[in-house]
Amino acid sequence: MTAPGPGPGPDPGGAVDGRRSIAWRLPPPPEKAPSGWQVVGLVLMLMAVGWLGAMWLGAGKPVGVALVEVPLLLLLTAPLIVTAARTERRFDLAGLLVTGFALRLFGGYYRFTHAADAAVYHNSGAELARSFRHLDFNVDPGSPVPGTGGMKILAGIAEVFTNSNAFATFLLFTWLGFIGCYLFYRAFVTAMPDADHHRYALLIFLWPTLVFWPSSIGKDCWLLFTLGIASLGAARILARRRGGYSLFIVGLLLGSFVRPHVSLLLVVAFAIALLVGRRQSRPDALSAGTVGKIAGLLVILLLGAVLATRTADFLNANDITGGVDTAIAQAGTRTTQGGSAFIPADPTNPVGYAKAAVTVLFRPFPFEAHGLESIATSIEALMLLGLIVISVPRLRSIPRRLRSDPYVTLALGYILAFVFAFGTIGNFGILARERSQVVPYIFVLLALPKAARLDWSWRHRRQIGPSASMPQRPPPRPRPQPRPQPR
Repeated sequence: MTAPGPGPGPDPGGAVDGRRSIAWRLPPPPEKAPSGWQVVGLVLMLMAVGWLGAMWLGAGKPVGVALVEVPLLLLLTAPLIVTAARTERRFDLAGLLVTGFALRLFGGYYRFTHAADAAVYHNSGAELARSFRHLDFNVDPGSPVPGTGGMKILAGIAEVFTNSNAFATFLLFTWLGFIGCYLFYRAFVTAMPDADHHRYALLIFLWPTLVFWPSSIGKDCWLLFTLGIASLGAARILARRRGGYSLFIVGLLLGSFVRPHVSLLLVVAFAIALLVGRRQSRPDALSAGTVGKIAGLLVILLLGAVLATRTADFLNANDITGGVDTAIAQAGTRTTQGGSAFIPADPTNPVGYAKAAVTVLFRPFPFEAHGLESIATSIEALMLLGLIVISVPRLRSIPRRLRSDPYVTLALGYILAFVFAFGTIGNFGILARERSQVVPYIFVLLALPKAARLDWSWRHRRQIGPSASMPQRPPPRPRPQPRPQPR
């Protein structure tokens, strides 16, 4: 008894009944994004909530509001996390978001239990909130606006929503700092589609300075948030997308409420990027890009005039040039106090500027550190220096990207201006906090694609011919031969 042969259906191995077979193939399985960071983020989030609950019930710390507010903040962040999980398939961006937010909860608790300036902002904000709840906004914050008085007003607005609960306000500002980091990431992805997005996400969400210092009521958190808004607007402008100028102006004006000179630094960097980038193939042609650049420069001039006026008020000077010189001298005198004080360099000359750059980015050195926070800051500075050293192949691509990628020009210009503006600060503790306003732009340069290696050996080019050193024209196409005519 013989086995029955194959039926008349399609045979994937060959033909059946003399007919060509139809190959039935299943569609490839959908690509699954990595999910390792999601596990880490979930564990850290549960640990953070459990720790806060234990500190409330066991140690009597006034942090019980976190059991209600943290889920609410996660609910507000859920659209960002879900969108990240659906759109980013190369790495676990959603897990990094959860992990970064959980780490900031630990940082916020530490800053809450070691509050200094944040306690002043909370107390002043709670007093202002009493008037705000009765729609009385004609109140004196007790400090100049823009400046410390502006930060007290912002704290008062936050206290209205948190019912003047100190830790609830801390958590709110911690969340704003986290959203600022997300906005920086979106700006980088928008302006640099070919860059290393995974590396930038790791740095922007997990770097200690961005996790620790903005997780409190203070200017650092607010500036990180507003600079993120303005940077996303600048990225959309440089990428020729809609809504860029609205975000850029809103972010700068909100930031100028606290520190107008920082907003002015970003305006200068963006103006340079707008002028250097967007090169036209026909300079004499009046294209849409040229019209947009002219309109953008007009907006920058108007915005720069407003910020320059606010900066002059902030510096208590009628002349912005003289005010800057006076502010540089006053900053060096005012900040060289306390246990972390040192004599700052003079950034107005080349040698002093180089010393100021090292100080702003990499000090204190380990032998200059005293205390737990100072030692941790010195270790982080060494990490940044090591990261820059191993990123030299990426940094070599900066010159050729200054025109093709204007966002690189913006980041580099802001870093150079920031060093000049903050190089006169003579206190390591202040510099550690201010560094959170510049590291997102440093990470832009550290996440660039690696530059292609060039072979400068003339012997190598001589051996393999001139085509290795310069492109050659393709050979001409053969002309078609005419068809012979029939006789």
